[in-house]
Amino acid sequence: MSSLQQSLTHLLLGDLAQVSQPVRQRMLATVPTTPLSLAFYSVTLLVICATTVYITGGQPWAWIWFGLSSCLLLWRSLLPTLARRRGDRPPLLGIMTSAGLSMASFGFGSAESIATGDIALITISLSGTMGVIAGLATRWAALPRAAVATMIVTVAPPVIMLISQGGAHMLAAVVITFVVISIATFTKHNHENMLTAVMAEDLHRRLAQTDNLTGLANRAQLLKHMTSACADLPRGATVTGRRFAVLYIDLDGFKAVNDRHGHAAGDEVLQRVADCLLRTAGPEQVVARIGGDEFIVLLQDADALTARAVADEIILAISREHRFSTDRTVRVGCSVGVCLAPDQGHDPETLLARADAALYDVKNQGKGHTGLWRAISDG
Repeated sequence: MSSLQQSLTHLLLGDLAQVSQPVRQRMLATVPTTPLSLAFYSVTLLVICATTVYITGGQPWAWIWFGLSSCLLLWRSLLPTLARRRGDRPPLLGIMTSAGLSMASFGFGSAESIATGDIALITISLSGTMGVIAGLATRWAALPRAAVATMIVTVAPPVIMLISQGGAHMLAAVVITFVVISIATFTKHNHENMLTAVMAEDLHRRLAQTDNLTGLANRAQLLKHMTSACADLPRGATVTGRRFAVLYIDLDGFKAVNDRHGHAAGDEVLQRVADCLLRTAGPEQVVARIGGDEFIVLLQDADALTARAVADEIILAISREHRFSTDRTVRVGCSVGVCLAPDQGHDPETLLARADAALYDVKNQGKGHTGLWRAISDG
């Protein structure tokens, strides 16, 4: 993305550019209108344009307004339809552009209606303009800058036309301007309330799914991932699927860190171990903390050789001196038990139990290395 595009994106998003991606997506998902509201808006706009054509006796500007509005509405309605056929998300920028141009054309039509002096046209156009602006306050609350800018573009032509008429029309222009300012202020407050609610929802979701100390997945989230992965396992010679490995990791010497340096030092070690696991496993793999110093890594598409190699890398990454901000250093190690799916289990409980059993064997044999689960019959 070029620097100009980045600048425009930040200008459009405003404070949404600073929030997390899930919060931003949740906010932006509120912008596209539902098919019912789009149909209602489209019918209303076309009825206003058609009425204007009839009352003016088919003036060229009225036909231009009708034709332009029809084309923009068609564009606006086709965008989500074509996106669904391609399996894509509705194009937010295209939707907002077509809708913004449609509203700007409404401002043009309203100004021309005021210029006719026909009280019926003036009433219809100004009522429609205020309805459009009120709709922006709710539909585009996620992007208040775009909403307010579109309000200004929509209301400016009729307000300028009213001012040019002089007399009582100027008072009407002042009242309309005041109302638009009030709606714009409401849009800003509505945005702030929505953002606060969505951020609170995201925080609750993350607290329910992640470990507070390390930010890794917690046990509940791990089991959810494992259940999904188990459902995608190959079953039988003719059924394809994705294999995976479960790496059960337990730190060696961690209790001594807590005893000698305190729990704050122990928490810092756990956070550094979490970082090591994320870097070693890679961004596509699931890493979880399920106990005090117990971690799980799910390796997709991994056989025994790959799982052992990654486990050995994890041991090397963790088994080193860790220096604290106070210049104290501690050394911890780790042991890893490995279980393979589907060869050694098809469900989360079995796979975790067998990986834990493999880890137990490693601990009994001297710690600091990797062990693959073996059935009793493998003796």
